[in-house]
Amino acid sequence: MGSMDGWDLALLAVGGYVALVTLVRLMIRRRDQMMNEFRQEVKREKRRRAAEQRKQEAQRRRAA
Repeated sequence: MGSMDGWDLALLAVGGYVALVTLVRLMIRRRDQMMNEFRQEVKREKRRRAAEQRKQEAQRRRAA
């Protein structure tokens, strides 16, 4: 490490920057994927609850 010159330090800095930017982009992409999965799950649950409520209302109407 003691024999590093300016170019070595510059390459190290550029390499570190590229690695950091790549990691951040991967993390953002994964976050977006997880958010989309969560939103889809919420939509499915809302549809399921609405269908269940309609079913219960229909059963109450038949019983009445």
